[in-house]
Amino acid sequence: MAKGKRGKVVTHALRNEWIENWKKVNEKSPYYFSFLKTQDIKSYGSKSRTPSHEVIGQDLNLLSANERLFYYQLLFDNKITWVKEQYPLLELERVMLMAKKLNIRYPTYPSSASVEVVMTSDFYCGNIFGKENVYSIKDVRAFAPDVTERKKKNLIDKEKIQRAFWETQEVKYHLILSSSIKNTFTQNLEMLAPSIHLDLQDEIILDRWASSFKSNLNADSNIRLSQLLTDVSNQTGIPYQDSISLFHYCLWHKHIKANLNIPLFLEKSVSQFELEVA
Repeated sequence: MAKGKRGKVVTHALRNEWIENWKKVNEKSPYYFSFLKTQDIKSYGSKSRTPSHEVIGQDLNLLSANERLFYYQLLFDNKITWVKEQYPLLELERVMLMAKKLNIRYPTYPSSASVEVVMTSDFYCGNIFGKENVYSIKDVRAFAPDVTERKKKNLIDKEKIQRAFWETQEVKYHLILSSSIKNTFTQNLEMLAPSIHLDLQDEIILDRWASSFKSNLNADSNIRLSQLLTDVSNQTGIPYQDSISLFHYCLWHKHIKANLNIPLFLEKSVSQFELEVA
């Protein structure tokens, strides 16, 4: 992906200013700020500033629904320790040299064919094993038969540049297609993500709620999930909606295990979800 401002002519000076500003803000802040913002590009997808959920008060710049759903997968994975979105490939001269070695014409900004773009990778991540990975998210429709060969080649060339750049830094590079992202599992994660954190009132009651949930689950494994949550709400004296939030929190943090490849419809029997209190 390349940074640009819609309708703005990009000069070398302006591009270099973007780079320096990005470096300065990330040097000074304890939080990560992406190089590319949702307002910087024209997109026909569902781009959005999405709450981090992990870091309260911080937003993520996700440029498509595919990126948003994949972000939830990364966040749910206990092995992932940090995630940085829209991460720039720098230093620019090194990336350009990489393209030259690959015999690929380095991309330039649409508004100025003489100014080379700052390419970005969708997700740059670290894990508990000290390894780093990069994930490039692409809609499978970008490779459809009705897409021109020129557009396909441009996309593939950019992927080659990114892969070569990261592999020289011993960072594993992954191309992820939307066909492997849009599914029931990621849709469930999107529903659970807002409950990653609890307010103080729910934190206080969590242990008692979990104990009640476990007792009711063991008493009747064929009860509807909605009825189970209603019974737990009545026993703990909290509103039904709070009980749902606590259930979502426990699912996300794996205090309650479930088959998340099944849509989490509350009217289904708990046995269908293979629920188990950890």
